[in-house]
Amino acid sequence: MKKIAFIIIRYGVEVNGGAEAHCRMLAERLTPFYDVEVLTTTTRIFNTPEADFPEGTSVENGVTVRRFRPHPIDGEQHRQLGRQCRTARRVRRQLDRLHLLGALSSIHPEWRMSTAAERRFFLSQPDHTPAMLQFIEQHQEEYAALLFMNFYFSQTVLGSVIAPQKTILIPLVHPDKCLYWALNAPMFTRVRHIAFNTEAERRTTRRIFGASLAPNSLIGCGIEQTPAADWARVKARYNLPERYVLYLGRVTHSKLNDLIPSFLNYCRRYGSDTKLVLTGGIDPQMGEETHPEILRTGFVSDAEKAAIIRHAAVLVNPSHLESLSLLMLEAMDNRIPALVNGRSRVMKDHCRQSGAALWYDNEREFHRHLHRLLTDEPFRTELGSRGPAYVRKHYAWEIIIPALRRLIEAI
Repeated sequence: MKKIAFIIIRYGVEVNGGAEAHCRMLAERLTPFYDVEVLTTTTRIFNTPEADFPEGTSVENGVTVRRFRPHPIDGEQHRQLGRQCRTARRVRRQLDRLHLLGALSSIHPEWRMSTAAERRFFLSQPDHTPAMLQFIEQHQEEYAALLFMNFYFSQTVLGSVIAPQKTILIPLVHPDKCLYWALNAPMFTRVRHIAFNTEAERRTTRRIFGASLAPNSLIGCGIEQTPAADWARVKARYNLPERYVLYLGRVTHSKLNDLIPSFLNYCRRYGSDTKLVLTGGIDPQMGEETHPEILRTGFVSDAEKAAIIRHAAVLVNPSHLESLSLLMLEAMDNRIPALVNGRSRVMKDHCRQSGAALWYDNEREFHRHLHRLLTDEPFRTELGSRGPAYVRKHYAWEIIIPALRRLIEAI
């Protein structure tokens, strides 16, 4: 049986995050066909080393997991190093705004400007794992394919070019300043294949790398059909109200954006008795501030999560940093209408193509759409009814796994 490896910064049932769930679902569904390994770090919660997994090898749901402890080269100076190598990123970002970067990249894909400084910056990332990169270098011949996930981290930026001829990149791209590092170019132009989640993600990437972009296709990801836990128990355990708006994912400033103040302003304006429920691992930087209108459940099991989704009135996704949004797909599959940040081209495309969700571009639109979804029952039901067909048509596992297997077999 051929051996393949997924490479991702965090992995495990206890890990909260869309990219991590994406990787776990793909890895476990490929175990009937391949000897599947995951190369990852010991990190379970970012910036919380006391919660780390132990270093070493284990088997989880048929997947061999190799965990490497982070050892950044110059971790204490990571932010300072980032400031020292912003020039190329800013130049590339400005060229993109002028609609020139793709054409220039088609002619000259790789830059030398700032790449040495950028390399030092990636080597200093808090979760950088030199031992993992060394392992890939030494054992690359053992694997039929190396599948790198999430373009943000040193494991992907530096690891994907070790054996590019057998590398499939699943970049999870969204518009962000990190996309403009000059050191990204080898990763996006040399690998064997890039597997995108959505057409919007591919458009964003092509705009930056032009005709030099590596061969690519749309693969995507499905969602888990987890049986729901007993609702009465879940409701009592987390003190959930009868009616609530749900946010699901990492509870962190970068994901929530202005959701909390916007929701509190909505309550002041409309006097709503609906609560906002934040479900997911809580970033320590979020602090302990509490409001009677907002409930935090913390991390929940998959079965509890399924129950919480199915009893929500509306799901909100305020993040603009999405390459797919499994949260949105899960809501749609459960006939729960979604209200999402219109700055995300990916989620806006989901809204337009499915007719099962709404987007907002400012707080006033957030209030207006949320109020209609909470007060117009026929409208909410109609939106919810369109979701399952859209998810089955575009994100069914019967489509995704065969397509990914064809990519692996082509190497």
